[in-house]
Formats: sequence, C-alpha cells, structure tokens
Amino acid sequence: MRKWTYLVATLLMAGTTATFTGCIDTDEPEGIAELRGAKSELIKAESAVKLVEVELQKAKVAEQELINAGKEIANKSAEINLKLEELKVKLKELEVERDQATTAKAKAEAEAAIAKADSEKAQWEGEKALIVEQYKEKMLLAETATAKAQDAYKQAMEQIEASKVLLTDEEQLRLNGLQAQVAYAKRAMDLAMYGYSTTVVTRVVSSEVENSSTTTNPEESTETNPSTPLTTKYYIYQITENPKLSVGGYRKGSLKKLQEQLAEYSDKVADNNLEAVLDNELKDAEFSLEMTQKYADDLKAILDNEYTTVADWEAEVKKLEEEIAAAKVKEQQYNIEEGKLEVANPKLISDLKATGDKWESAKNNQNANKDKASTAATYSKKVEAESVKKGLDDAIPAGTTVDGYNSSTGIFSYTYAKGALITKAQDKIDGWIKLIDEATKGVDLENIEWAKPQLSTALAAQKKAEGDYAKDYKEWEDAMAAYYESLEIDLEKSKTAANDAIKKYNGLKPADRKKEANIDAVATALVAYYKDALAKEAKVTGATAIKGSDTKKISAWLIADADNFKKVVGVDLSFITWDAGDIATANVISSENIEKLIGVERDINVKTPLDKWKSASTTVFSDNFNSDNNPRKTSVSKEDVIAAAGGNHEDALKNGDYGSLGKMIWATAETDSWQAIIDQVETYKALKEAFTAQKAVEQTALDKVNAALADAVDKAKKANDEAQAAYNKVFKEVKDNIAKVQQEYGNNETIKGKIEAEITTYLNNNFTNGDLGSLEAIKNLVKEEHLTALAGVTAAKSDVAKAKRNIEKLAAGTYTNSTYLTESLANIQENIKVKQAEYDAAKADYDTASAQLKALLAIFLK
Repeated sequence: MRKWTYLVATLLMAGTTATFTGCIDTDEPEGIAELRGAKSELIKAESAVKLVEVELQKAKVAEQELINAGKEIANKSAEINLKLEELKVKLKELEVERDQATTAKAKAEAEAAIAKADSEKAQWEGEKALIVEQYKEKMLLAETATAKAQDAYKQAMEQIEASKVLLTDEEQLRLNGLQAQVAYAKRAMDLAMYGYSTTVVTRVVSSEVENSSTTTNPEESTETNPSTPLTTKYYIYQITENPKLSVGGYRKGSLKKLQEQLAEYSDKVADNNLEAVLDNELKDAEFSLEMTQKYADDLKAILDNEYTTVADWEAEVKKLEEEIAAAKVKEQQYNIEEGKLEVANPKLISDLKATGDKWESAKNNQNANKDKASTAATYSKKVEAESVKKGLDDAIPAGTTVDGYNSSTGIFSYTYAKGALITKAQDKIDGWIKLIDEATKGVDLENIEWAKPQLSTALAAQKKAEGDYAKDYKEWEDAMAAYYESLEIDLEKSKTAANDAIKKYNGLKPADRKKEANIDAVATALVAYYKDALAKEAKVTGATAIKGSDTKKISAWLIADADNFKKVVGVDLSFITWDAGDIATANVISSENIEKLIGVERDINVKTPLDKWKSASTTVFSDNFNSDNNPRKTSVSKEDVIAAAGGNHEDALKNGDYGSLGKMIWATAETDSWQAIIDQVETYKALKEAFTAQKAVEQTALDKVNAALADAVDKAKKANDEAQAAYNKVFKEVKDNIAKVQQEYGNNETIKGKIEAEITTYLNNNFTNGDLGSLEAIKNLVKEEHLTALAGVTAAKSDVAKAKRNIEKLAAGTYTNSTYLTESLANIQENIKVKQAEYDAAKADYDTASAQLKALLAIFLK
C-alpha cells in the first residue's frame, strides 16, 4: 500500500472550531528562502493537476460516446427482439407443419420455409451482435480513458507530495485540506463509476502542538496572558491507495457494472429458464427494498439527532465507523463460516464448477459448430429445354456467373470433398433457386394464369415499340433524303433572283409599282429565297415586321403567306400604303429596306438538314454505330444491336441505349420470354422442386448435428442447475448474510464519506476565511441523501410489485423472453441514467475542489 501523509489543514478543539492566528511557527529555517525560489516542483504539481482535468474531459467524451452507443442498442434491440420472438414462433409452427407433411413436396416446401426463417433469424442475430460488439468497443475506449484519468490523478498527488518541501508549514496546512476535499470527491466519483474506490482518506488527530498565541474565541480560554500556551489538536489527512479494494471487479449497481449488463442483457434468458430468472429478479428486488429501507431509516435517525456542532457530526462519524467495524467483523465471521462449509462440502463446489465449465464448453461448442456440419454429397441436374436454358442465361447479368451452373451445358452441380460444409452446398442451391426466380420474373409457378396478363402487357408494349421504330425509321429516311436535297439548293441563285426582282420593281413607274402583280413578283422571289435559306442553312431574316401585337421575322411572314409582303411587311417598312382596301402608294424599296429583306442569319432554334438527320439517326439507332460523329447512311440490323449490347436486354436495350430499334428488340424478347415461361412452366417447376428437395436433404443432415449440439447444451445446463440447487441448499444462507452485511456497511461508508467530506470543506473554509461559517451544508446533505433513499424505497417497492406481476403473467402465458428483454433493457438504461447523474454530481464537486487546489498552487507560485 502506497501512502501520502500531509500536514494538517484544520483545527479541532473539544467539539468546536476556533480561528487562530500565529499558531504556526512561520520562521523559515536557514536556506528555505533559496528553496522557495526553485519552484519547478510546484510548477510540475500545478501542471499535473491540470492534466487530470484534461484526462477527465477525455474520459467524459468517451463516456458520452458510450451513452450514445447504449441508446443505439435501446433503439434497435426492441425491434430485433420482437422479430426474433416472431421468428421463434414461426419456426415452431413450420417444424410442426414439416413433421405433419404427408407428401415429399409438402415436406420440401416446409423445409425451404424453415431454412428461410433460419436465415432471417441469423441475419437479425447478426445485426444484434454487431451493435453489441460496437457498444463493447466503446466500453473499452471509455475504460481506457478513465484508467488514464486515474493514473493522472495518482501522479498529481505524488507530485504535490514532492513539492511540499518548498512550502511553509501554514501553506502545507492549507494544501492538505484541499487535497482531502479533492480526494473525497474522487472517492465519490469512483463509487458511482466502479462501486469501489482504491483512494482511502483517513483523518488522524495530530499529537498535541503548543500554540503560542491567544485564542480569538473567549469561550475557549479565559487566559489573558499571551505567554500562556494554548493546547490544540489538528487533523492530519492521510490519503492512501489500496489496490485490494478493487478485487472482485465492478460492484453491482455501479455505472461500469450497468454498462456491462447492457452489453450482455440479452444473455440473461435462454429457452426454458425465464421462470428462474424472474424468481431471482423478485428475490433481488426484495433484498434491495430491505436494504434501501434500512438505509433510509438510518439516515432519518441521524437527522432526528438535530446536530448543531462539528463535534456532534464527528461523533456521528465515529459511531458510523464503529458500526462499519462491527459489520466487517460480522462479515469475517460469515466468511469463516463459509470457509468451514467449503471445507466440509468440497464436492458441491467442484460439481458446481465442473458442471458450469461443461455447460460453458457445450455452449461454446454449439456456437462454434452450429450450422457447420460437413457433407460428402455429390449432386447434378441438367436442363434439356433450349428455351429454358436461354431464359436462365438471359437472367444472368453480363460478365457474371452463377456458382455451380454451367451455362454452356445447362448443368447444375456440386461436388465436395469430405469435410466440406453443408451450408456451402445450400448456399449454392439458394443461388440456383434465385436464378430460376429471376428467369421466371418472380411468377408463382403454381398459378401460371397470373403470368398471362403480363404476356398481354408485353405484347402491347412490343406493338408500340414496333410502331415507334417504324415511325423513327421513316423520319431517319426522310431526314437523310432532305439533307441530300439541301445539297442541291443554290442559295446564291435564289438570292440573286430576289435582288433582281426588287431592282425591277424599283425601276417601274409609280403607277406600275402599285399593281399587285408587280408587287407579288417580288414577294414570290423572296419566298423562294427564304425557303432555300431555311432548308439549306437554317437561316432566317434578322429583321422583323409587326402587325398589331404580333411580331415575326420577315421571312416567317412571307413563308407563311406571300400576301403578307404587301399586307404586313410593306406596310411595316413604309413602302406600301393602303386606302379603303386598295393600294394607295407603292414606293421604291430603299437600300436600307433591301438589306432587311435580303439579310439572313442562322436561327439557333431550327435544325440544319444535317442536324435533323443526325437526330433522327440517334433516335432510331443511337450513336453507338456512328462513324466520326456522322449519322448512319445505312440501317442497323437486329443482330448488330444484340451483339453490341452483349445480350443485356434489361440494362441496354430497354433503357434506349440502342435507340428505338433496341427498345423494339427488347420488347420482342420480353414477349418471347413471357411466352417461354408459360410454355415451360412445368420444366421450371420441376427444377425448383428438385433443388428445394436437395436442400431439404442437406438440411436434414444439418438439423441432426445441430440437434445434437443443442441437446448437449440442454443436458449440461440441467446438470449445472442441479449442481447449483445443491450448492444453494448449503451455501445460500451464508452468502445472503455476507451480501446483506456488505450492503449495510457499504451504505454506512457512503454516508460517512459524504459527512467527512462536508466537514473537511467546512473546516477548510473556516481556516481560509477566518470565520466559523455554517454547518447547515452537512445537515442538508444528509437530508438530500435521505430523500434520495426514500425515492429508492418507493422504486424498490414498485420493482417488487412488478416482479410479482411478471411471474403471474408468465404463468398466464402473457410474458415472453422478448418482453423480459425489453423491460430489462429499459431498466438498465434508467439505472445508468441515475448513476450517471450521481457521477456527474461528484464530478462537479471534484471540479470545484480541483479549481481551489489550482488556485492555491498558483498563489504559492507567486
């Protein structure tokens, strides 16, 4: 045991506290001034205290992540447990159905359903195991973080001890008191976290010290002569570490123990042991009620004493120490009694251990070997019908294969050497059945009539696809012809003709220009020019004309109707006027207007003949067959498309990757496949039934091995239950007594530690501030603890009542493993929440004391 002993921070006098000045000889021995200049040890101490805070913060972060992981378990486990319970019931029903099957087909179907339910059950169990494993990883991280914080705390205390040689006696007194406060808070944190604390704080009354000054409290001394010595007593706080207190691991009810229970809660119940679990829950609840009630009564008795002085509370601490000592004597006596029973009954102990080991071994063996039976079977089945082979081949994605199926020969097969797993063969069969389902598009082969509407739909889709292809093909042909025709257009010739017509018009006399025939001649030449520009290069006039609220390109007005030249364009350009329905004037067309009539530009909204051809080619054939980004000049064959698509109708053809031709090919193949399914339904059924039957054969062998494993576990458990019952008959009473007395002195140690911590804080404040302060904090602490205990009594009574109700529900058949697991999970989560709050409160006290300790060290460093 490592011990750190410090000088005292507080003064104790006959049940009262007195303030004193000059009671400590602060004259520094020779050489101390030089030592106080070397502050490196104090600096290290201050840094060490700060490091504890850093590590505690890291531990807090790790704990929060653990809390979040716990919530994840809570959120998912209820759903998973419900699913597992449903599957458990379903499996029992299917097993009955299999056992009562009168035909091989019915039995095979039941076996297949059982295999599917088993697979689903394994998936849910795997998901459950995963979230638990993730939680355990967080647990390990949190434990590592808290362990680092513990080490940092120990190192800080050691560093403070090393720095004491630099301090005066008075400084050591103040430091020791604050260290005690920190230690008490640390103990409270440990008790909440682990259920134990290896930190031990012992208050020792110092030897009598002569005080050379007079007291400031006249009630404590009537001496008026300053030279008369005053005898005083001090507390020395001895802070020690006792690793033995951690023996046995986390205590029941501690935060860490609850976290372990959360990770293992689903292991508490197994088939057929729920009744025993609920009986134990009731006994635990009754024991908790008894202990909590006693604790509440003890706290009430303390409050009834109406303590008013430190001496009163010190007396209570002394009383608690005596009760703790007496309880520990009882514990020793019970331990001796237990030892005698162990000597007298070695077989009960060895039988319990042996049967427990055997049960654990059987469970491990089951977990390691379940579904791992081996086979030496050989199996082969050939598909004869070519349409079925094609259907199977089409269902296999391009570039992949189906394990055990040779698409070239149409043979399904597996051959394994002795020792290969049955499940490996079953996985292969599952792949075959899945392939059949894909090939038959998920149709219920027993009700093939349901496939006929699908065939009708496919035929309609094929007809539409054929129509779309015919239309697109015609548009491609027309666009290609239009392109070659556009090459023959002489746009310059048309332009010249239009200019010549305008020139001729302008050369006429005014009376002749008014003649509609002469105006129409210009319009006709312009229309021809505009059509050629549009057809050859997708060009239109840049200038526009307006009629009312309608604005259009000049070329658009004329192509739509040549009369618009004299009725719209000429009017808008102001070279033609009308009067009562007749042309009033027909002026010369100005050079500015000639430019508007003749000037054309590219219309981005109109495709060129080449663009139209390319678009039509893409629509019907796609761009997969183009050369140098040019449209197709010749058609594409179905064989070319299928070869290019790799036969992957679903992904490439159906989605239009090969144009409307590809869609038509896919639609035709879809119709053919539905027809083939209907035509070959008996072949597909026979294949599926054969595979299902083969899997059932393998499952029978697997079930036999699994049943033997389960039977071994059941027998080992039964033997362990019998050994436990025999052991309990002899040892239960003494073990219950030990547990009871440990709980009793544990409660006393809890309240004793809290009272001592408050006394230390009170006395430290008096020492530092020079006033007596108030003792209400101690009383209030006990009151708060009493209220907490009373709340615990209420909760314990509720737990007892609930445990009794659960036993009644189990007898009535309305309480299941799933119900228990859900409730157990909720209880653990609530207990974690309560214990976390207790830890947080202790941590807050620690932070306060630590801050005071840092502040004091900072003062010493000035």
